Amino acid sequence: MTTFKTADFYRKNTSDPLRVLSLCTGMGGDAAAFLRADIAHELVAVAEFDPLASAVLAQKFPDVPNLGDINAITNWKDYHGKIELIIAGIPCQPYSSAGKQRGASDRRDLSIAVAKIIREVRPRFLVIENVPQFETVQGGRPFRRFITSIRDAGYALGHRVIDASNFVAQRRKRLFICGYRGTASCSPAQILAFAAGGERCAHAGGAASLSFAAGAAGGSFVLHPPRLGTMMASGSGMNRPGLKGHEMDFLIVQDFPGHGLVVRRPTPLEALRAQGFPDNWLDEVRHRGKPLTDSQKYRLIGNSWPVPVAAAILSEVNRHWVMAA
Repeated sequence: MTTFKTADFYRKNTSDPLRVLSLCTGMGGDAAAFLRADIAHELVAVAEFDPLASAVLAQKFPDVPNLGDINAITNWKDYHGKIELIIAGIPCQPYSSAGKQRGASDRRDLSIAVAKIIREVRPRFLVIENVPQFETVQGGRPFRRFITSIRDAGYALGHRVIDASNFVAQRRKRLFICGYRGTASCSPAQILAFAAGGERCAHAGGAASLSFAAGAAGGSFVLHPPRLGTMMASGSGMNRPGLKGHEMDFLIVQDFPGHGLVVRRPTPLEALRAQGFPDNWLDEVRHRGKPLTDSQKYRLIGNSWPVPVAAAILSEVNRHWVMAA
């Protein structure tokens, strides 16, 4: 069975790993980012209430406690002095353009709860992720309240929208908030700017054309995007029988010997790679005693972080702040 214990993430000859509290952890995209960035750290705890995502965390990190629903926990001050970095992917449903954008009036909004946890735990560093609309929905009031609450606790903050297409074959714009408490020689805005210019491994945008196999009537051709569209927790466009509009971005054209070009949907493995996860991240994970279905895999993947983006940010945090502390 493939498991990842805390010790697996330690860098050689390092005796002082970064102590991390992960909130709204999902399937562990932030943990995968630490692994990719080769940053010595200790996952002190994760907090995830979704049963499906929790099953992944239990299999990957059996020695790390899952605190569950952050709204049900009242003893966050017990972690004060024990955590150096809080990392959180705040649920995007209250702000995403794919929903009704009810913002702070949506019961799923956890921005206030996350800000409260930061104030009580008082880590030195923080990294927060959400959709870009978090900054603008309801006139930006929930975002300003979130930022002000954390700044009033003594944190310097910066935010930036980073597109995952600079790192992986997926168009995925996300708002990242970075901050620290105390003094540092590099600002949060600079940290995010350095990260955004990191692994530019994807090719320039545009559409590529592939000619049909010989004999195609009328010399037709197939257009397909060089990147997948933004993966969503619903699995939109990847596993539903009907496709429309932007969901066409999820079609892949593949040349099968003896059959010519075939248009198909991405497999779960391809979706996992488009988020930058290791191929084996969901291997052997079981939910309620059964292997994960493709639909469950799509939901988990679509609701997670783009791993290389998070890894680039954490690398800059480690290089400019942690190592200089």
